[in-house]
Amino acid sequence: MKVTLPRAELADAAGWVARHLPVRPVPGSPVAAGLLLDAAAERVTLSAYDYQAAVTATVDAPAVVPGRVLLPGRLVAEIVRSLPDESVRLTVDEGWLTVRAGSAHYRVPTLPLDDYPALPAFPPPLGEVDTLGFSAAVGQVVPAAARDETFPVLTALRLEFASHGLTLVATDRYRLASRTIPWQPSVRAPEAVAHVPARLLAELARIPTAASRVSLGLGASDDGDGGTQFGLSTGNRRVVVRLVEGTFPRYRRLFPDSVPLTATTQVAPFAAAIRRVAVVGGRSTPIRLTFGGGRVVADVGAPASATAAAGWNGETDGGELASATDSVQVEYDGPDLVVWYNPTFLLDGLGAIEGDEVTIGFASADPGEAASSPAIVTGKDDGGFRYVLMPVVRGGPR
Repeated sequence: MKVTLPRAELADAAGWVARHLPVRPVPGSPVAAGLLLDAAAERVTLSAYDYQAAVTATVDAPAVVPGRVLLPGRLVAEIVRSLPDESVRLTVDEGWLTVRAGSAHYRVPTLPLDDYPALPAFPPPLGEVDTLGFSAAVGQVVPAAARDETFPVLTALRLEFASHGLTLVATDRYRLASRTIPWQPSVRAPEAVAHVPARLLAELARIPTAASRVSLGLGASDDGDGGTQFGLSTGNRRVVVRLVEGTFPRYRRLFPDSVPLTATTQVAPFAAAIRRVAVVGGRSTPIRLTFGGGRVVADVGAPASATAAAGWNGETDGGELASATDSVQVEYDGPDLVVWYNPTFLLDGLGAIEGDEVTIGFASADPGEAASSPAIVTGKDDGGFRYVLMPVVRGGPR
C-alpha cells in the first residue's frame, strides 16, 4: 500500500476514530485497539470497531498502491498529530507501516488483519435531521441519562421516530429530559424506537462536519443475532452502533395534566445563586428553595438535620455548622412554597434552557403536595424541551 494525504485532514480523521478505541488492552482481543486503514482508488477510509460501535471517517486522497492494513490506532493518531504541516506519505511493506512528512520518519508494526471482524453495514435509511438541531437536542437531553450500569437501558438515550417529529428522552429515575425536534422521514411509516448509548451519542452529536443534514438508519444487525443497529452519517463521518436492550420506563405519566403553580425567573442569576449556595454543601447535598414574596431563596446547611439526611453534617474543619443563602427575583403568585432539590440535577436542567428565562411548574396548588411532586422545568419558548425534576425528601430522592 502507498498513499499520500494532507496532514490536517488525516490527523482530524485519525484522531476522531481513535477516540472510540479502548484505552486499555482488551484481554484476548489485541485487534480491538486497531485502526483499520483502507486505501482505495479515490479515498482513504479509517475505521474502528469494538463490537458495540463501528466508526468510520474518510479522506479524499487517491492511493498510488491500494491496500488495507490494521494499525495500532492511538499510536498512529498521535504520530500523525505530531507531524509537521506537510503532506504525509504512508507506505506498508512486509508488516511495517512507514510514515514520512518533511524530515520526520516513523516505522510502526502492523496488526494481524485476518483477525479483525467485518465492519457492520449501515442499516436501512430512516430519514434526515438538521445537524445543529440534532446536536443541540442531544446536548439538552443526555445529562439526564444514568451513569451506572445497574439498569443498562437507563444509560441509553431513547429516540422515538414518528411522522410528527423526533423525540429524544433520557432519565436516571431522579430526573427526566425530553425534547422533540422536526425531522424528514424517508420511509412511509417512520414509527420506530431506538435506545442508543447516551455517552456515545453525546460524542457523535459533536462530529466535526460542515454538512447541514444528518442521515439516520435503523434495522436488524447483519450478524444474525437478532439485535438492532442504529446508524448515523454526516459528511465524511459514519457510525453504526448496537442498541441497548431493555424496557424503558413509562415516562409520559410523569408529565402532569396541568401546572397550577408556576415560578418564572432569569436563568443566569438563578443558576449563579444555586452554584454559590452549593459551595457549602457540595454537589449532592440538597438545596432548599423557598418561593414567596417575589423572590426565591436558596439555602443549605440550616437546619442541620436537612443536610444530615443527605449524608453530610454541614460541619467545617473547625466543627462549626456552615450555611449559605442567596436569592433572586421571581414571578410567583402562589402560596409560600418550600422544596428541596439536588443542586447538580437542577443546574443540569437550567443549563439546557435555550432562552433567558426558566419556568418551574408544580403539579399541585397545595404547597405540601407540590413540594413532594415532580417539577416541570421549561424555557420561555420551550421549543419542545421539558425537564422533569424529582424533589428530595427526607431519606433521599423520591
